[in-house]
Order: sequence, then structure tokens, then C-alpha cells
Amino acid sequence: MFSNIDLPGVFAAVVLASIALASCVTETTESPSMKFSDTAVIAVQDPNIFVSKGSTFAWLPEAVHFYEDERLANAPVKSLIEKEIIKNMLAKEMVMVESVNGAKYAIAYTAALESSLDDTAIIRRFGLLPGNSQVPQDDSNIEKGTLIIYVFENKTNDVVWRSAAQVSVKFDTSADERKQRVERVLAEMFQTFKVTE
Repeated sequence: MFSNIDLPGVFAAVVLASIALASCVTETTESPSMKFSDTAVIAVQDPNIFVSKGSTFAWLPEAVHFYEDERLANAPVKSLIEKEIIKNMLAKEMVMVESVNGAKYAIAYTAALESSLDDTAIIRRFGLLPGNSQVPQDDSNIEKGTLIIYVFENKTNDVVWRSAAQVSVKFDTSADERKQRVERVLAEMFQTFKVTE
């Protein structure tokens, strides 16, 4: 019955999958600042790659994906996200450089509302999903938004760290509230990015 199955090959695949899973460290953080959290954050960092303070990083432009939405046309969400990513990397004592060619690490992100990138597509493309289920489905003023940030080792293209956050995006939020919210979410995400001396 099992004569056509390549048992050594199946065993090797199971061992490789086990090693891959064992090498990931996952942290899930929920925002403590709200009675019912509307933010879910998950992160994975490769425990075999040590990022040192003072290391250089740069944007990987071809891996930056911001899905525009006309309901946020007057909100500078993209620039807020990028400003906060840089701010948090600098707070980790990393050094930003202009070109990815001269950087030890490359950084990129994807940001989208659920109508542009749903949970199924996120898990398929990025392999991690915070799973925020607190977003109401019957309110046209609110939609789930996802932000995924990832850091690559430039020479090997190995993903060193990646984090995903899901939040409820309120389209009528004031500019100040939106800025504070983006700052808070990015700070939560970068808490999980470990940098060594």
C-alpha cells in the first residue's frame, strides 16, 4: 500500500520543517491601553542572526508596498509609517544610509486595508498574522488595517526580523489621533526587535 512513498524523503521534509519551526521565536503583544484592544501585534526574529547596534540599514524600495485608499487620501499615513520606522530603528542605535548597496540590513514594509489585502493573502505571502478580531464588520467608518515590517540581511537576503500589526482604522480620526496611534503601534512592533551591543 505504501510502496510508492519515498519514506527517507518524507522523513527529511519533516525534519527540515521541524528545524525551521524550532528556529523561530514568536512574540504576541496586545495593547494594554484600551479596555478591548483594537491592536494585535506578532513578531518573529531569527535567533541565529544577531543584529548589532551601529549596524547600517536602508530602505529596500522594491519591497515597500503601500496600498492607497481614497478614504485616507487626505491622511499622510505612508509618511507617518516611514517616519516612525526610521525613528524606531534609530532608537535601536542603528545607522540609516541612503543606498541599500552600502547597508548591512535592508528594511521594507507592506501596509493595506483589508479590502486591498485580506487575511488569507497576508498569511500566504508573509507567513504571519496577528489575527485581530476586534474590528466591527458592520461599520463603514472602520476597516481592519495591516502593517507588516521586515528586516533582511543584505548579502544573504535572510529575513532577520518581521512583525505584523492589525488595527481598526477609523476613517474619521483626527490628524493628531492618527499620528499618536501610528506612533504607538510602531513602538509596540519594534519592542520585539532585539539588537545586541
